[in-house]
Amino acid sequence: MKNISINTCLFSRSYSTSNRSSDIPLPIKVLSKLNDKNFIDSCHSLLRKKGGIYSFFNTVDNKQYIGSAKDLYLRLNEHLSGKKSNIALQRAIEKHSLDKFNFYIYEYFSYESKLISDIALTDLETSYIKKFDFETLYNFKKIATSLEGYQHTEEAKLKMVNWYKDKQNHPMFGKTHTKQARELISKPGKLNPMYGKKHSESTKAKISTKKNKYPLGVSIYDLDYNLVKKFNNNVELAEFLNISKVTVGRYLNSGKIYNNIYHFKVNT
Repeated sequence: MKNISINTCLFSRSYSTSNRSSDIPLPIKVLSKLNDKNFIDSCHSLLRKKGGIYSFFNTVDNKQYIGSAKDLYLRLNEHLSGKKSNIALQRAIEKHSLDKFNFYIYEYFSYESKLISDIALTDLETSYIKKFDFETLYNFKKIATSLEGYQHTEEAKLKMVNWYKDKQNHPMFGKTHTKQARELISKPGKLNPMYGKKHSESTKAKISTKKNKYPLGVSIYDLDYNLVKKFNNNVELAEFLNISKVTVGRYLNSGKIYNNIYHFKVNT
């Protein structure tokens, strides 16, 4: 892609130089002083409340994140502050630093009807994503939609799995939650959705089944391998013999005879 360096916020046209679906789009505006807060502030009046298709372009490896925004100025600042931002892009910025990135504007978008325009804007974003080799993008999705109710494709899941193989890519790598954050996560007292409530027996049974390490249950046999008793899980077996479930697990895994009386077996 042609590397353009323009350090102003002046508008030249409202659409990409690409007019055919097979063409690689060229940005109509490039901001290359992303680490200069004064410069970003100076773009307020020209970017504020203007929608469009944008990109964060890595000048080191030519990878980019393509997105859409109702307000390009707000969205730019959200990315710069790390809020509501693509995690792959944020890690790349941390690795290479902001001065290695440009903010591209591919196309401006005006709003006629909020509902219709939102749909049209995401469709427009998808069309831009499809113009590039997906492997050169930080995007996790090929189709631009809201994440609400979204099911990731197998390809997107694989891309995310590969990304998080490097533990340093995890947003909590090297960090710990503050005490306040832990309290919010734990939802103590009335904040807990189960506060003052109890699970029904059927619900308890379902939870137990889902957590069961042995879906078909376990059994004990005598020394001649005659079935003595079947159990739904290792906890029931442990209670029957008045031993811990850890002990049950140890004998299930080792195949050793328990107390010179029983064989423990996983049901198949």
